[in-house]
Amino acid sequence: MVGKDETETARPEDYVHKDEEEAEEDPTSPSRWWFSSTLFPLIAATFGPLASAFHICALVMDWRVIVDSSSTESTGIDIQNPDWLDAVNAISLLTSVAANLLLLAHITGRIPFPIAQPATIILYYLASFLLIGLVAAAPAHLGLPIGEVRTFSQAYYYAIIAAAVNFLLGCMMVITASGVYIGRYSRDFKLTMSQRTLVFQTTTFIGYILAAGAVYSKVEGWDYLDGVYYVDVTILTIGFGDFSPKTHLGRSLLFPMAVGGILFLGLIIASIRTLALERGTKKVTVRMLEKARQKALKKGDLSSGTIQVRPGKKRNITEGATSELNRREQEFNIMRKVQQEAGRTNSLIALSASTGVACFLWFVGAAVFQQAELDSQGWSYFEALYFTYVSLLTIGYGDFYPQTNSSKPAFVFWSLLALPTLTVLIGSIGDSISEGVGELTLWVGNHLPEKSGALKDLKGEANNSKKGDGGGFQEAKPPGFMSDSASPGGESPSTESRKERDAKAQNDVELASKAGKHYHRFLIMRQIRTTVQQMDATPPRQYSYAEWTWILKLLGEDEASLDKHRSVEATEVAEDAGHPDSRSWSWLGQNSPLMSGEDEPKWVLHRLMNLLEKELKDEGDHHKDI
Repeated sequence: MVGKDETETARPEDYVHKDEEEAEEDPTSPSRWWFSSTLFPLIAATFGPLASAFHICALVMDWRVIVDSSSTESTGIDIQNPDWLDAVNAISLLTSVAANLLLLAHITGRIPFPIAQPATIILYYLASFLLIGLVAAAPAHLGLPIGEVRTFSQAYYYAIIAAAVNFLLGCMMVITASGVYIGRYSRDFKLTMSQRTLVFQTTTFIGYILAAGAVYSKVEGWDYLDGVYYVDVTILTIGFGDFSPKTHLGRSLLFPMAVGGILFLGLIIASIRTLALERGTKKVTVRMLEKARQKALKKGDLSSGTIQVRPGKKRNITEGATSELNRREQEFNIMRKVQQEAGRTNSLIALSASTGVACFLWFVGAAVFQQAELDSQGWSYFEALYFTYVSLLTIGYGDFYPQTNSSKPAFVFWSLLALPTLTVLIGSIGDSISEGVGELTLWVGNHLPEKSGALKDLKGEANNSKKGDGGGFQEAKPPGFMSDSASPGGESPSTESRKERDAKAQNDVELASKAGKHYHRFLIMRQIRTTVQQMDATPPRQYSYAEWTWILKLLGEDEASLDKHRSVEATEVAEDAGHPDSRSWSWLGQNSPLMSGEDEPKWVLHRLMNLLEKELKDEGDHHKDI
């Protein structure tokens, strides 16, 4: 069996012992396990510092101000907090910081789960409930002089946001802990070093905003929270113009502050896209492929060898199959079609999800800002939509901007969520457009007449794209001439037809069949060298059937032989290693190399290295016994 070595049925005890990449690439493990075991701890570790930062904002300023009806709320006179409020607020901040430290200690393996997880949950909830109590008690217990116009400062609203974030993080940790206690996944959070780097980047970025806000509040004479708001608007390149440095020192400090903040933001957005979202998308992609495979088998007629590639289109594996090799090639081609359909579905889901989140932040954000600015500026919902749209795209005309003490903290929180989300959405749209243009180019190239001039050049480019020179995927060149250099015969691979390349692949298969053990190892080493060169191909390499025939021959399996082959009629929707025929496999089964979840060169390299290691060890043991 060339596919997975473990049982094919998704069982908790199997998932528990897998690391992040293994769990991600397993098509049988439910996506919800990955979300609760990996994504929730990652979100908690990322947003925990943000909640603590908002705690700091809630602590450093007084909660009440007296305002003049002719001026804005930000120009009011602060009323000192009572000692009990500052004390409880400080305790809440310390519990929030302690929860974050415990979570980070567990993620890095410093504190075991039985100690870290319950304590983290308790501290997150405690920090939240303490702030909720303060926020609820403030209107009734914080008195003001009679006749004065009272309002709450920005610090009060930062406390509300911090309480809500801490509560949500506590709920996520409860879900994660529940999965551990019922045996769904390991007690050790499955975060990779790259994901831990994302946590470090966000923590540093939040600290950078707080520090820069403190500097500008001192230099420009602003309130500290206005300084934080200014730094946020500046780093996100919105620039409303309501706050700008007026001193020579403040303008001088803008140069390093803005560049450093924008670089931090760029690193975080890149990490979110490549380390968090793309890894999550990969997990979803593997599951989508498994569902597409199951659907293709269920909707077809296995007794007659008919598979439904997509709605309204079926393919028969036995049609035109004059040999076992032909039948297996039919299976392979159908599985490729299933892969393509699953890829299209996954791209659509990813684009829809990104669009949905961006629209949610847009419309809900507009509703929040419309209510926050209703009494101060009288915004309509359409004006709030206009404001959030201009802010999302970082245009920042300055005709609308937040002025109330409630809208500024809300904007800081909303902008830190919405702008990275929109950036990821734009990237997803760009990927979809690029993929669509590539497919259109292939279609046009395949339907153009054979003429000279620009049409012929376009068709040639399309054909090259289809062969892997820049299309949606790359096909590796057949063995013996799989490097990018000229083939042994001196002919450039790019000038060879597919038929000629497949014929050379077949010749190499026959050569491998007749080779002795030493020459066989030479062939394995040559293939390993070539495969290593293909590991970093963008987009990832996908081998043709002729190439897979060669690779499997090196691995000791013959595509032309019935040995270890399972027919489509015997292919179950969910194969089980306990099946009497579990050592056999089909290209349409779960044990297929195309279902591994790995890039194909990575799969090949892993198997070739294992085979070479085993052969050399066996020979060494043999000589040792002599």
